[in-house]
Amino acid sequence: MKPAKETSAVKLPFETGEYLITWRVPDHRGGHLPVPGLLTVEQGNYPTGVLYGDLPIEWVSEGATGVASFPQRHTFDVLTGRLSSGAYVALMNGELSYSFPGNGRAVGAFAALSLDAFDTSGHRKYASIELQIEGLESVAGVAPISRVKMPMKAGDEPVWEATVDKDAKFTWSVGGQSMTFSYDYSVRALDGYEFRMAFGPVLRLTSEEPLTVVDWWLEWVRPLRQLISLLTGAPREVRYLLAVVDEAAPRSHRDQVFGWDITHLPVNSTRAAVEEIRSAVNLASDDLSLLDLLHAWQRQIAARHPLFETYGAMATATDQHPRSRFLLLLQALEGSYGSENRAKHAADKEAYGVKREGLLARAQQLLEKADFTFIYKNLRREAQQGLDSALADLLKRLPDEVSEELTKTELIRAVRKADTGKGTLPLQTALTRARNTLSHGSGSFEPQHLAIVANILERAVRSEAIRLLGAPLDSQERAANGER
Repeated sequence: MKPAKETSAVKLPFETGEYLITWRVPDHRGGHLPVPGLLTVEQGNYPTGVLYGDLPIEWVSEGATGVASFPQRHTFDVLTGRLSSGAYVALMNGELSYSFPGNGRAVGAFAALSLDAFDTSGHRKYASIELQIEGLESVAGVAPISRVKMPMKAGDEPVWEATVDKDAKFTWSVGGQSMTFSYDYSVRALDGYEFRMAFGPVLRLTSEEPLTVVDWWLEWVRPLRQLISLLTGAPREVRYLLAVVDEAAPRSHRDQVFGWDITHLPVNSTRAAVEEIRSAVNLASDDLSLLDLLHAWQRQIAARHPLFETYGAMATATDQHPRSRFLLLLQALEGSYGSENRAKHAADKEAYGVKREGLLARAQQLLEKADFTFIYKNLRREAQQGLDSALADLLKRLPDEVSEELTKTELIRAVRKADTGKGTLPLQTALTRARNTLSHGSGSFEPQHLAIVANILERAVRSEAIRLLGAPLDSQERAANGER
């Protein structure tokens, strides 16, 4: 007997896999040729197409003695086709290559599958999208069921009830853009033997200015994924992405977007999963807008803030070596400190320059030429503004527990043990020396010791990023301590 199929809160229009298709291939004369082939859309790979048969090869000369060189490659904005099922596909931002006259291959950054035919001349634009990212429920901080009633003792009415919480929904709007978080659900109740309800988080974004799939991804989905990963402290996957032309159309009639890092495995929410993912921000209790946080993230990226440029990519990365993580996290903190203290550094630089020139003028009168030349070449030309100052400033703001954790690590103990100076090396200085040792190649540390410190530093970076996004102090401290 087959096990009962799990009830899915969200059902998608299309599945991953391989499809028979007839491609519409540009013929280099302004028209299109129907070419049979295959389309493959699957998790972890870019959408690809295979083409067979009479391809529009570019020949050096025509006729029986025609000559052509291979492979032939052509970039495209959109390559369209029709599936054997009757649906349509648009492969976007890719390359079409012919390895020999009867064989071709297409690879795109994205593919959209639709029940409506695509224009071959350009990208379709959408007024809204719908998506699911892991961890959304933990960030939202609300559950979809407010009350459950069930028989508790013999004689009670044999009725099971679940009341959906109408307040488990947020809508935010700013300047012609809106975002809605809610739970979609499905019910299995028609077979007479079981009754199931499944809930899944859904995020809907709308824009007064319709956008292409590529623009939606670059301007909204990717930053949103980085933001959710930041808030929850681990890389989070995009579970699905639907592009919406007609808001009134059911989900089954919406365009489904396939890409390298879209899994197409919608999740059902469970208490265990929500509690496992620790979000530093709770939109409900912290009274925060996810749209405002996303706009703040976008502004920081647009301003090229060093912390967000460095950590933005790290937030969704996996399998980084501890050495790389350690160095990049310290680089993010140093860059953030420098960015926030530009005015002070400019004033320090000017004052240092005046003092340096005065010192050199006096030294020139007192020293031999060789001694003066040595001092002139080796005396710093600008005021020092290094990692030490950045870490000292950061550690003052973070909870004391963070400094205590760092102090107890084997890495800090090793650096302090190697110090030949008098007294205990300050924590920020020990971290700086460890960074310099690795950067200059003058020594090394055990990867597991670096990993432990990197984990603590990542919480510090998350706390700093959350502060810069405008979240309250409680959220910053939760990020720093790794608590909900």
